This record gives sequence, C-alpha cells and structure tokens, in this order.
Amino acid sequence: MSLRLKIFLFVIWIILFAFLFAKLKKRKADVKYILPWILLDLVMMVITAFPGILGFFCGLFGIETPSNMLFFFALVLLAVIVFSITLVISKQNGEIRDLAQRLALYEDRAANDDGEKG
Repeated sequence: MSLRLKIFLFVIWIILFAFLFAKLKKRKADVKYILPWILLDLVMMVITAFPGILGFFCGLFGIETPSNMLFFFALVLLAVIVFSITLVISKQNGEIRDLAQRLALYEDRAANDDGEKG
C-alpha cells in the first residue's frame, strides 16, 4: 500500500471518527448504535497502519485474497447490524402496541366518565 493511499485512508477514518463523535455529542444517536461503527473505524485504522494483519487473517481462515477477507468481514458486520436493528424494532413494536392499548383504555375511561357526569 502506498504512503499516499495510507494518508488518504487515515484522513477518511479520522473524518468518520469525528462525525460519529459529533453525532454522539449532539445526542442524535445512542452509544449502543454508534459503538459498532466506532469499532469498525478503529479496526480499519489498524488495518491501514498494518496491512500485514489482513494477510495473517486470510491465511488463518483460508481466504485467498485480502479483498475477499474485507468483503467477508463487511458481510458479517452488516448481518450483525441488521440483526441488532431487528431486535430494536421488535422491542419498539411491542412498546407501541402497549402504548396504543393504554391510550385506548384511557380514552374509554374518559368517555365513560363524561357520560356519567352528563
């Protein structure tokens, strides 16, 4: 990897890191959602600094080329992120259903109270 490419990649990773922390600071995202992206950013910085690490893992897993290794890890990371988002959505759907039921009961009580007074 050329020095120019390493510098370019480090600039990208630092910009991404700053962007993620800005979102955390402004409370636009929770830590639990930003943490995987921060970890990915740090891993990419290490891989950029030490490209031999990627070759080591290729040999360890029996993957032919480092680019295939990156695609494999990207696929695994995306699967984990999609699964975690699915869990969050499922939990929120249950909470929304519970709130809708509570609201319906509250409105029913309010309507019955108004009917008894009138």
